[in-house]
Amino acid sequence: MDLATHFAERLFCDVEMFRSCEQCGLCSSACPLTGTDGFNIRRILRYVELGLVAEIAGTRLPWICTTCGRCEGVCPNGIAVLGIIRPLRALGPEEFVPESAPCAAACPAGIDVPEYVRLIAAGDPSAALSVIAESVPFPGVLGRVCTHPCELECRRGEVNQAVSICALKRFAADQVGEDLPIHRAGADTGRSVGIVGAGPAGLAAAWFLRRKGHEVRVFEAREKAGGMLRYGIPAYRLPEDVLDREISGVLSLGVELKCGMKLGEDFELERLKKDYDAVLITVGLWRSRRLPLEGAELDGVLRGLEFLISSREGGAPETGQNLVVVGGGNVAVDVALTALRLGAGRVTMACLETLEEMPASPRELEIAVEEGVEVLPSWGPCRIFGDNGCVTGVELVRCTSVFDEKGAFCPMFGEESREIKADRVILAVGQQGDMSFVGDDQKLVTAEGLIAADQTTLRAGMNGVFAAGDAVSGPGTVVEAIAAGKRAGAEIDRFLGGDGMLEASGRKEKWDGSYDGKRPEGFPDQVRGKLPAAPLEERRKTFVEIDRCFSAEQAVKEASRCLQCDLEIRLAMNIRKNM
Repeated sequence: MDLATHFAERLFCDVEMFRSCEQCGLCSSACPLTGTDGFNIRRILRYVELGLVAEIAGTRLPWICTTCGRCEGVCPNGIAVLGIIRPLRALGPEEFVPESAPCAAACPAGIDVPEYVRLIAAGDPSAALSVIAESVPFPGVLGRVCTHPCELECRRGEVNQAVSICALKRFAADQVGEDLPIHRAGADTGRSVGIVGAGPAGLAAAWFLRRKGHEVRVFEAREKAGGMLRYGIPAYRLPEDVLDREISGVLSLGVELKCGMKLGEDFELERLKKDYDAVLITVGLWRSRRLPLEGAELDGVLRGLEFLISSREGGAPETGQNLVVVGGGNVAVDVALTALRLGAGRVTMACLETLEEMPASPRELEIAVEEGVEVLPSWGPCRIFGDNGCVTGVELVRCTSVFDEKGAFCPMFGEESREIKADRVILAVGQQGDMSFVGDDQKLVTAEGLIAADQTTLRAGMNGVFAAGDAVSGPGTVVEAIAAGKRAGAEIDRFLGGDGMLEASGRKEKWDGSYDGKRPEGFPDQVRGKLPAAPLEERRKTFVEIDRCFSAEQAVKEASRCLQCDLEIRLAMNIRKNM
């Protein structure tokens, strides 16, 4: 007897499901995925009822189910629908089986998201932090500023709202506080690496390489380490003490840091090549991209990145009473909110994109609107005008589309225009790097002004020289920079004779067979928790952190919303093994 026939007979004899099913369709009506790629839970049950188990198991339909259990909750006869879906998954072709949970697959840094969420749900934030810290050296940083691509892929979002994965990471880091998991440097290899740039990519690479036993020295042009984490992200998003604590964790491995050392001025690349077995360049992109815009050189026209850096270095840039920020990304929002805190009167943001297309995170935009920033989507600047050399306003023109049919940036404009009075205009429309350190060796630089590095090995055209981060890829996110640093560390370790792998320190196998997939009553309707925030009046006047941390009770409740997709995969495979 084949597995499909055995499965069907077992259902008929043991469950007697079909004798009690009234074919009312409540299960399909309640399911949020009905109609998605042909998914219909009642149709699946009907296939099994007709003995067509192999036919339905041979499709992807059983894997479309989130196993939230809403169908079981509405069934008037209490049919165990998930008890049918899971074995159907087990009978299907192996190529339909996901390799990992979608959230984990989406994390650029390779964090085991389901495991740490599960540990928080179990009331063990310390163990959760240990899981996170196996993959990244900056859990508290990422818990605040990560763009959380994991949440976009979280299957809980197909039920109602995604699990607040990023906030749970922050909870674990904040709960443990100073008692961060301690990593030890690996056995000394006798090999050395010089890293240029102490931003997220450079520090992540240093963290990786020290754990592999290599001597690491990091050169930083500015007074303190952190890169854009320190100088480009305002304190209301990333408090300095959090950053300092986690940088100290990297340095505690024995990484040597030398600040105030700029490549091309205080030392040369050729010297590094002689002094170290490998060199990694992670210099980032520290200049705002220029706009070929009439009036861009008027007094009172500033650049977004330079404005943020100046404010973080202790300067107090003049904000004026009527400030216009051009741009729609997180940098533009940070500029707008920083300007408010520095005394700007009225702040307006104008960007080409529609509200839905704006690259800034929805939470950042929500905060901006709460604090009184006027957001003008689908408007682009056509000129900045002034009087006696000083800016007095900006003319905007209606943007009808930003991208062409192939998705390439190709803004189109209509005839509608408007003028806005302004005594300050800040352009926050992208970043570029300072590649003057390459001198006459232009082979190191691409036509886009980035470092030319092999996409696979990250080697930068010279033996033993590697490059990573924004200076190679263009502007990216913090988690992407950390992931790039880890990848560079792995490639350099292989170059120096290692295996490029980090071993987990004493982690237990997460599958012990105890997971049965039972959903508590009301599970599908549990809503996403909302982070507490600082009072509006308090935060507008200071750089106090806006979003606060979950309480222990809130964190456990939020983490318990997880569908545990990784264990669902293991459960289906375990059923197959025991059939």
